[in-house]
Amino acid sequence: MKVEALITAVLLLSLSCAELEEKMISFSRGVQLIVKAIKIRTVAPKVQILAPVGLQTPTSERVILTCVIRELQSNQISITWKINNTVVSQKHSSGEVFKQPDGTFTALGFYFVPLHDWRSDDVYRCEVKQEGVIYYEEVWHSLCDQYVS
Repeated sequence: MKVEALITAVLLLSLSCAELEEKMISFSRGVQLIVKAIKIRTVAPKVQILAPVGLQTPTSERVILTCVIRELQSNQISITWKINNTVVSQKHSSGEVFKQPDGTFTALGFYFVPLHDWRSDDVYRCEVKQEGVIYYEEVWHSLCDQYVS
């Protein structure tokens, strides 16, 4: 019994950002099951859209939006692009995931907007789903134009 308590204490000390969650279930008189689990707190990923200032080249036929998602806890993610809250076709998007030295993951999602569809009143949204929670960033064409000199 003392060894179990010592191991649990050492484990808790080594995981300083974790919480111990304990559940107790009673089956019948005098019989109990105690389950201890370590609940690790995760940090919300950071989502950022990199949009062009002006066009990439004067002869460009498309605009490339890049969604950078940092501090992901898993490489199993899904990146979804939306225009005005409508999911866009996957044929215009792609993505890559990279493992970082700290054990988190960074993902890059690309959306290729045909130049004739690049309108100032459209809102472009990059969404990533992690552990059932959706994180997102939005940008619109007029935001990109205000920085052009």
